[in-house]
Amino acid sequence: MADIFISYARPSAPEAHRVAEALRALGYGVWRDDDLPPHRSYAEVIEERLREAKAVIVLWSKEAAHSQWVRAEANLAREQGTLIQVALDGVVPPLPFNQIQCCSLADWSGDADHHDWCKVTACVAEMVSGAPPPREPAADRPMSPKKPKRTRLSIVVLPFANMSRDPEQEYFVDGVTESLTTDLSRIHRSFVIARNTAF
Repeated sequence: MADIFISYARPSAPEAHRVAEALRALGYGVWRDDDLPPHRSYAEVIEERLREAKAVIVLWSKEAAHSQWVRAEANLAREQGTLIQVALDGVVPPLPFNQIQCCSLADWSGDADHHDWCKVTACVAEMVSGAPPPREPAADRPMSPKKPKRTRLSIVVLPFANMSRDPEQEYFVDGVTESLTTDLSRIHRSFVIARNTAF
């Protein structure tokens, strides 16, 4: 059983491969549809792997936003609470996924210290083991001068309550929570807890 399932549209296969290899280098088991066995129904295998995965990374792109397969995989992950969203080309995830935090890897070239990649690995670590992300063994890392530790701000936005008792205001209340979460995630070196985890 793989720890992580990666969902993507076919044109994003190179980016999916890069994400998978970076996560494997951290010690995670990763499954992509290039691992489909030739003797079974692919729909059956995909659903099985999705349900087994502790984290599902959806790589949103223009093509993925229009893919019924990617949407179905994202929806199942959302229902299971295993969804991690990544935008590859600046696209906004389609409804209802645009209401959930999404990291941007549009300018990511594999750098382990990339701001949003750190968010992705932190979410994966939390979902897979509840621990900080694993690091490469010291023997495998090139020697480099130690950098001073930087403090990272962790923020959680708790859901607001509708005090008006008007059911039509629920949408507005949810929007305020989402807006705050999105705006706070843009602060450099900050880590905003995912909406599902916060709720």
